Amino acid sequence: MVDLILIVYCLIVWLVFIKFKLLAWNTTSKIIVFIIPVIGVSFLILAMNVLMPSSDDVRVYNKTVQIKANVRGRVQDVLVQENSRVNKGDTLFIIEQAPFLAQIEGLNASIKKAEASVSVQYKNVDALKASRRAVEAQLELQRTRERQFQELVDANAGNKFDLQQAQNNVKQLEAQLAQIKAQEASILANITAEYNGQQVSVAELEAKLEQAKWNLEQTIVKAPINATVVNLQLRPGAMALPLTDLMSLVEGRQNIIASFDQNELHKIQEGNEVDLTFVTRPGEIIPAKVESVVWASSRGQLLPSGRVPEIDQNLQKRGKYLVKFSTEEDYNIPMGANGSVAVYTSTMQPFYIVRKVMIRLSAKVNYLILKAH
Repeated sequence: MVDLILIVYCLIVWLVFIKFKLLAWNTTSKIIVFIIPVIGVSFLILAMNVLMPSSDDVRVYNKTVQIKANVRGRVQDVLVQENSRVNKGDTLFIIEQAPFLAQIEGLNASIKKAEASVSVQYKNVDALKASRRAVEAQLELQRTRERQFQELVDANAGNKFDLQQAQNNVKQLEAQLAQIKAQEASILANITAEYNGQQVSVAELEAKLEQAKWNLEQTIVKAPINATVVNLQLRPGAMALPLTDLMSLVEGRQNIIASFDQNELHKIQEGNEVDLTFVTRPGEIIPAKVESVVWASSRGQLLPSGRVPEIDQNLQKRGKYLVKFSTEEDYNIPMGANGSVAVYTSTMQPFYIVRKVMIRLSAKVNYLILKAH
């Protein structure tokens, strides 16, 4: 555009001073003719950079979701194709379910066994109670005999050996009674302990069963968002491992950003009109608006470490900030596309034509493929 203005200016000078000789072509006029375009073009460029800033660092990015398996297993079937659209909840692939079904069957059997074991344990408690009562009766009888033998020995009418035998029988029965009580208490503690209204051993198996059922559900991997499948390398027979990326989903919503020098941003505001052009869409101008200015940069972030911050040459350079743009329509611009942008602030609207012509010329230049092979 500047070249065009200079060409028009030179044509006017030629017509005025050379063709029609309306003014004298002398030293003074030559100096004036030279100074005017220098000052005018300099002012125009500076004004455009402040009031109509532009950038050639426009990028389009889409957010992605990495699909991972929550369980380990061999992939049985892949139900999507590369570059196909999927909706949230669509099945992406299935992991072989036989091992997980077998685990569920085993846990169901273990739960039945645990429930039966609890019934048996209650019967064992009843048997221990009967044994305890019998031992208590024997102990009471032996204690009575011990007292009788003690009275005879005190009266010098009894045998000390019989007294010692009675005392030994009492101690044996007391030890046997203590053992029976301990066994009874242990069994009762086990079968009466509950969690959420269930016996603990049964509750533990129920929890494992729920985990097994959840694992079975995870063998059917579904799309968490509406997206497009890209770079699909997963095939049936591959081993799916937890925390391993198996495929990528790309969101449909596009994000357009551009980087600007820091001193170009003080006039940019949300809602400013924007013209975008992309190398992948030569000759096309896409209208948009400023969505926001990202007032943050990685240059201002110091990560936790044990080192003292260093000031190197890269930190001394002025960094750039990103500006996000939004379009009213979905133009389906390829992810990763590069382009140029012109932002029109709310001042000097009559001069927008200059920047609009420049951005449109840039769009036309995108038709050129400048390579020798």
